[in-house]
Amino acid sequence: MESAIELNSEINYLHHYNKTAISISTTAKHEYSFRTLPRRVYAGTAISNFMINDEQILEEVLFFFDGKVDIIYIDVEQKQNINLFKIAREKIKLSQLITVKPNDTTLESCDILIRYHLKDDLYNKNVIVIGTGNLASKIAIRLAERQASVFVKGRTRDKEINFINGLNFLLPKNTPPIEAFHELSSEEKANVIVSFLSGPFEEEETLYQFINEKTIVIDGGINNFSGNFIQRMITNNINVTRLDARIALPYQLLSNDNYTNKFFKETYGQGKINDSKVVSGGFIGPEGSVIVDTITEPSQIIGIADGRGGVKINEQLSESERNRIRKIKQAISKND
Repeated sequence: MESAIELNSEINYLHHYNKTAISISTTAKHEYSFRTLPRRVYAGTAISNFMINDEQILEEVLFFFDGKVDIIYIDVEQKQNINLFKIAREKIKLSQLITVKPNDTTLESCDILIRYHLKDDLYNKNVIVIGTGNLASKIAIRLAERQASVFVKGRTRDKEINFINGLNFLLPKNTPPIEAFHELSSEEKANVIVSFLSGPFEEEETLYQFINEKTIVIDGGINNFSGNFIQRMITNNINVTRLDARIALPYQLLSNDNYTNKFFKETYGQGKINDSKVVSGGFIGPEGSVIVDTITEPSQIIGIADGRGGVKINEQLSESERNRIRKIKQAISKND
């Protein structure tokens, strides 16, 4: 395997950390069968990252790292005719296998980056979204919900119109509608231009009139903009950024985060306190269950479950239910 040297280099790097992981993803592009991506460290866990679009190479990488790292994060999105998760669930025997959705991490990274630059104030800000695919649709909806004025630029007018109509159907009714790029007045400027294409953007000249020194240009699709366009942005002191998905790395790893694990261990579910059934964390219990804030060490009583997902009002409580609440309050006070 040509990549053997790279794998050994990564394992040598990971050995310097107490907790280790690798992340394997794929891409809709067909440029590489194997590529080593930038390393990441989060919350004490070192992560080596690989892009793999070849089944044989995937199996070799899984075999190499299984048992040598604590966690193997695997891309569950099937962007090509290779199902990384299906293969990984059959091959991984020793390491913990956790699925991730890189597209969602990319979305969160883009959202956070834009909020950072605009100081978390998108109200009435003009945003041009280039693309009509998965990520373009998600970021357009997200930014519209943040009260930005979103304008979509598609490859064709028909595709653009269908795309926008679909997005507006999904938006809350009081959200300003997403519009087509040609509806942005030539007298206005864009606060943000974000591109999520699978290839180069061929109409860069249409953007120049909307760009000034306050515009932020984000290449989310990677290599969407030409070298000449980027050079022109740099020359004019325009902020142009190639989106780095490491911004939202905590989101990608949230399912295995200490807070999340603690929630399922201590908050969510059902249990008993003084022989009374209690539920917490959204767990819907039978009628008469006492709803508390956590299962293991409650500090608050929310009420009595009505058995249909709601909480009984005070007038509906039976005497036994009132006694149940009193007993649990006594238990809570003893723990304080």
